[in-house]
Amino acid sequence: MTLDPHQCFTFDAIELLPFAGLDEARQHEVWCMRTHPDIARWMGSGGDIPLASHLAYMARQHAQTCDFNYLGRDAAGTLGVVSLHRLDARNGLAWLGIYRNPFRDEPGLGHRLLQAISQLAFGRLSLHTLKLEVVADNLTAIAAYRRFGFAEEGRWREAILRDDRRYDLLLMGLLAREWKRQ
Repeated sequence: MTLDPHQCFTFDAIELLPFAGLDEARQHEVWCMRTHPDIARWMGSGGDIPLASHLAYMARQHAQTCDFNYLGRDAAGTLGVVSLHRLDARNGLAWLGIYRNPFRDEPGLGHRLLQAISQLAFGRLSLHTLKLEVVADNLTAIAAYRRFGFAEEGRWREAILRDDRRYDLLLMGLLAREWKRQ
């Protein structure tokens, strides 16, 4: 199981464009989403990412062998970003990263992104498990992950510091057989 960091995928009319192949305009679009307050507040690293740092990160994407990031798009435009991080082929495991486009206000964007990355992870790569981390007060995301089939598997207590307050980080997982039952 290997991934070409330049390979595009299409699942149910959703195109997953690898960061390694994005032009400058789309790289900037990703930065605008990533630093948007509605997205940045949920990231463990916070949202203060200088554009130069972001562009340097994007330039390193072609050399990635365990972390794969995609811009999700449909006919109406950008849905958001999905990622498979720390891809472990031996154990059939990857960590999911996801954020929806905060400039596109319609229901179901996150679900569609989850469906596309799950088709890549389980259908194409034959992974066994997808894991994710979510800040415990992100109730909307937690509910969406549960509706999709993710189960809580653990908790890192007071792992995130935001606004001088500590928050737990929930660990959630989805097995391939659970995804297939959907």
